[in-house]
Amino acid sequence: MATTSGKINGTDLLVYVNGTAIACALSSSIDMSTDTFETTCKDSAGWREIMPSKRSWSISGDGLTQFDVAFGFNDLVDLWRNRTLVTLTFKTSNVDDKVFTGSAYITSLSETAPMEDVTSYSFTFEGTDVLSYSVVA
Repeated sequence: MATTSGKINGTDLLVYVNGTAIACALSSSIDMSTDTFETTCKDSAGWREIMPSKRSWSISGDGLTQFDVAFGFNDLVDLWRNRTLVTLTFKTSNVDDKVFTGSAYITSLSETAPMEDVTSYSFTFEGTDVLSYSVVA
């Protein structure tokens, strides 16, 4: 059932790699941008003019390191080491909610281990090709 309150609890939005959710996630985000090129000329009356060019997207997040999970930090390391192209989805588990889907490579991965505190990691995937936006089936 679709989210009907108009607001989505961030806990419900997960990042999935090839269909499996990244375990013990704390936060995640999707970023979309468009490059531009300048089209200013003498007729622009002193105002800068631009046109859109290439689009890009990335999905990033962080979580707690666990070694006994279905898909966690160790799996992300393997993706990075092997330069593996994956299918990412950013979605809730609610049918009829919107979902972002695309192909991406992991381009950044770090792990932090502070004294007397929990070990955590962060990651960034950069998309290659189209980012689709559709309804969860």
